[in-house]
Amino acid sequence: MIKIILKSFFINEINSYLFFFFKNVKKKYIILGPFFMPKNITKLTLLVSPHVDKNSRDQLELKFYKIFFLIKNYDNNLLKFLNKNKNIEGIEIKYEIV
Repeated sequence: MIKIILKSFFINEINSYLFFFFKNVKKKYIILGPFFMPKNITKLTLLVSPHVDKNSRDQLELKFYKIFFLIKNYDNNLLKFLNKNKNIEGIEIKYEIV
């Protein structure tokens, strides 16, 4: 069994990759998922002017979306496909053999 984890700032990029992946792979393998994890929100506060105005601050918010799915039967062709399509801009793709 292989576990594939997708992580990105944008949910639309993850959904487009899932559509591309399932369109190319779904017929041959048994897929469990996708399972959507809760989004991870990080909030940052930056002090704009440290000397005079202590109250002037900017607030930023980073959201990470994470999705994983499992594939029961896999072979070398699937691993080659994952390595070939691993460097997609905006998405971090990890896979581990469970």
